[in-house]
Amino acid sequence: MKQLALLFFLCLQTDGSTYYKLDPQWPVDSDAFQGPVYSAAVDDRNGEVFVSQRGDGIPHILVFAEETGKLLRNFTYSNSSVLQDLHGMRYQYNQTNQIGYVWVTDVGDGPYGYTVKRLRTDGALDMMLGVAGKAGTSLQPLQFGNVADLAFNEEGTLYIADGDGGVNNRVVKVALRNSGGMAIWSVGRNGTNPGQFRIPHSVELDEGGRMWVADRMNGRLQAFDSKTGELLGEWSSCFKDGQPYSVRLSKDKGHFIVAQLQSNQIALVKAPPKAGPIGECLRLDTIPTGNDTKPHLVAVSQQSGAFYVGELGSQTCQKFVPV
Repeated sequence: MKQLALLFFLCLQTDGSTYYKLDPQWPVDSDAFQGPVYSAAVDDRNGEVFVSQRGDGIPHILVFAEETGKLLRNFTYSNSSVLQDLHGMRYQYNQTNQIGYVWVTDVGDGPYGYTVKRLRTDGALDMMLGVAGKAGTSLQPLQFGNVADLAFNEEGTLYIADGDGGVNNRVVKVALRNSGGMAIWSVGRNGTNPGQFRIPHSVELDEGGRMWVADRMNGRLQAFDSKTGELLGEWSSCFKDGQPYSVRLSKDKGHFIVAQLQSNQIALVKAPPKAGPIGECLRLDTIPTGNDTKPHLVAVSQQSGAFYVGELGSQTCQKFVPV
């Protein structure tokens, strides 16, 4: 039985107003979920939400209408010919060729694993980064361990969190070149010191030119200069009650939305000013997602401001809308 969050829960700000409320009717085609849900990506241009799930003999990617949650289509990749174990997802609209893509990370250990893949919105493979089926640390040729998540800037440069277990604990900045990618720099290695990681599980960029990394096992967010990779600081005081699994910036850029899987909750953390130091971590409020839901990775709609969270325990994707 799939568990849902408190249906009418409101996340209250300290001034008594609200941030988000759960949309209990989304998706209407909830029976489409048949396995643990890992991530989502929002195509605001076409009003679609891509959701990943794992399991044998079931669709790997489900596509829902953003407004209603009606299932529009799904993609199944048989015999792991393209995808094995989906983890992270991001939607990207390419201004140059005016085509939308869904980027996914594959943490599988099969012949197509250890890679980052760019899919067309019809599910077809368009590009693959990394050496398929071979984990490694090399930057030239570009190899990955178990890639957790990715983000990209307006120029299309990728920031890839390569550290969901496996051989690496790093974030790699990658420029796309024709049909492949070229590493610009890599930051981090295994450890607990500033600038080191123990499972960098999610990555996000803000308007101040910072790269934020959910350093999961170290229980902190770390901020870096997105141009140089220089460490700018860390926040750990906000996450004493659960490791940060996902970090996404809200539509209004005012706060980060951070999934805490072990605590079955979403933390809302105030974003720093666009310029200047990051300051101290300020926890604005907390949204419980329900017992044993295990919220994993989050996607934010840049059109509506709603966010979607993939849940491993409840095997569903929940939608929270701004109030």
